Amino acid sequence: MDNLPYKRNSKSSIAQYALNLKEKTFKDVLLNDPNISDEDRALLFEYYNNPRSKGSLGQLIEKHFFFYNPNSSSEADFNEAGVELKVTPYLIKSKGDFRAKERLVLTIINYMNDYKEEDFLKSHVYEKCALMLLVYYLYEPNKERLDYLINYIKLFQFPEEDLEIIKNDYKIIIDKIKNGKAEEISESDTNYLGACTKGANANSLREQPFSNVNAMQRAFCLKNSYMTYILNHYIVNQTDGYESVIKDANILKKQTLEQYIIDRLAPYYNQDIEYLKHKFDIPYQVSNKSFTYLLAKGMLNVVNDKIEEFEKANIKIKAIRLRPDGMPKECMSFPAFKYLDIINETWLDSELYETFSTTKYLFMIYQYTDDDTLIFKKSMFWHVPEKDLNTEIKRVWETTVEKIKNNEYDSLPRIKESPILHVRPHAQNAQDTYPTPDGKHAIKKCFWLNASYIKKQIEESED
Repeated sequence: MDNLPYKRNSKSSIAQYALNLKEKTFKDVLLNDPNISDEDRALLFEYYNNPRSKGSLGQLIEKHFFFYNPNSSSEADFNEAGVELKVTPYLIKSKGDFRAKERLVLTIINYMNDYKEEDFLKSHVYEKCALMLLVYYLYEPNKERLDYLINYIKLFQFPEEDLEIIKNDYKIIIDKIKNGKAEEISESDTNYLGACTKGANANSLREQPFSNVNAMQRAFCLKNSYMTYILNHYIVNQTDGYESVIKDANILKKQTLEQYIIDRLAPYYNQDIEYLKHKFDIPYQVSNKSFTYLLAKGMLNVVNDKIEEFEKANIKIKAIRLRPDGMPKECMSFPAFKYLDIINETWLDSELYETFSTTKYLFMIYQYTDDDTLIFKKSMFWHVPEKDLNTEIKRVWETTVEKIKNNEYDSLPRIKESPILHVRPHAQNAQDTYPTPDGKHAIKKCFWLNASYIKKQIEESED
């Protein structure tokens, strides 16, 4: 199109023109494109409404609203203005909470080239996210794709404190490539900038420069949790309840977020839990799920309900109680799975893979002394290692799915059958059930990480 309705070299012109998308559906965009015939428009309706087509809704906006052809260049979409267009969905949960539907994929990681640029601000991925025009649309599962409503449009740049964390995230990913360990990269390695899987299946492998082991194809992305925070904090302006641990962004130029948090918690190591309970005025026993979160907030000097950095990075706080000999008292449980859902998942799209591949845990480790006093022993950050996730954990998950399909609900993988993971009930009582594929009901169950496996992870962190 020769006479564009905006200036490609002007950030403000692009942003101002984009506001015309607000309160429009994707169908409206096609209807308003003067360059397509009615016959072609009907074909485009069919093409974009098909969720299996290769035409994304982002491409629709590029071609039929901004009038340029999509490309795979490492440059920003509006390279003259340094603006990258990102069209992304969000959800409204049952309680009215806004949440990003998915991570925001930026660009494929080129293992053979990307390691050569150590400076994030000079990297090709930064060109894809330095200044983004975010177009958020409301995902509603019962609607056709073209009927989704576009509600929010905003030019977005990373705030200084986020950029410092993202720089370190980039370094973590690049360092693994340089160390010949690209196959060990996990989205949970990092906080805001992730390295998500990007391929048809686990066999989508690529060469890496410093190892003969092929690595799963991955892309740089902004994590789902970070996109949710952007949506709520910068777009919708629902900021109540968040409070940052980092009060001064300059802190992150000297140490990582994880180092800073551990340093803040360390002075309380080996303190009696009863003493800490009174010091931070916690009204619960340590067995209460809220106790450990409130304790961490007290130590980190956070008053509000949500720890901002934890929300952005999908960091979950987990209490680990050790016996005097160092063995955890309990295995670690996760939410109960639904029998009818899990049998329709693939491994890379499964709820378990999503949880383990994207979540970083802050272990708050307590230990009983010989006289049964409980002390706050230590803290550590941990995530499921990629080598465990795509081998033994995957095997247990696949065995579970196969047994459920065969209606073998009472013979799901037991603790003795795996050094890492098992399945057992996670229900209030025998009547707390989920429907099964054979039309019956079975007690709710979930995956559990073995106590011996957790012990091993704690011991390896001390080496």
